[in-house]
Amino acid sequence: MRQPPRLLRTIPALLLLLLVLQAAPVPARQARAVVVLSFDGVRADALQGAWPEVLRGQAAASWSARTVLPSLTLPAHVSMVSGVGPEVHGVRFNDWTPEMGRLTLPTIFTRVRGAGGGVVVLLAKPKLRFLVPADLPAEWLAFPRHRQAAVLDVAAQRFRQERPALLFVHVADPDDAGHRHGWMSAPYLAVVREIPALVERFLAQVRAAGAWEQTLLLLTSDHGGHGVVHGSGRPEDVTIPWIAMGGLARAGVELTQPIMIYDTAATTLAALELQVPPQWQGRPVREALAAAPTGR
Repeated sequence: MRQPPRLLRTIPALLLLLLVLQAAPVPARQARAVVVLSFDGVRADALQGAWPEVLRGQAAASWSARTVLPSLTLPAHVSMVSGVGPEVHGVRFNDWTPEMGRLTLPTIFTRVRGAGGGVVVLLAKPKLRFLVPADLPAEWLAFPRHRQAAVLDVAAQRFRQERPALLFVHVADPDDAGHRHGWMSAPYLAVVREIPALVERFLAQVRAAGAWEQTLLLLTSDHGGHGVVHGSGRPEDVTIPWIAMGGLARAGVELTQPIMIYDTAATTLAALELQVPPQWQGRPVREALAAAPTGR
């Protein structure tokens, strides 16, 4: 009896191999994550002077980003998370009590959670709970019981345990030192000099968790200061650092484009491949990103 041609004899084997390959599990792409570290009251020139060469080679950094007016904690942080300035969000006050209600504008918290992503918020000042919806737990790490090293340790632990899409961390130490001793005073600069090592330690935890390639860390501030105050339009008050690190950031780049504090919100969503609301004033700082995300 004649045997069928070799090609015909191999077709069943090829079909079987195809079925096996289709049934094999495909490794899921690791979810992206953004970590926003807001060091309250850090002047760009102070941190630039303390930023070591080893971190310069790992970061996309701007030392000339700007905050909003008034250059105060609440208005600036509202812009940081809502993508718009005070002329849109209307927040110019700097004190808050729960009776005043919460921010109702869309923010990175509501947008990420609405897309199904986990959100973790760690705050050193209770008034910043204004930023967070009431049904989204925000952990208050009261200062000075929790100084910046302790806050970053808690942040690293929560990142490892929960792997949220968005981790937002607020640190109060630099602002406290500025108000107590003066911006650019020896005690203030001593606090700022601690920051690079804390960031390195946090990033080591990100690497250990196997999350480096899919993580963007944004380090910034809400305002600077002069003397023992802030709030004005003076360069010392409004110039802030803006630094991107992690596998989703370009490395060894000094950013040249103008950056506003509300660009932090847009960059966060773009890195998570979420749409940036067209009504936001903030735009993604694409110059800082390793790849072009799909967010607007």
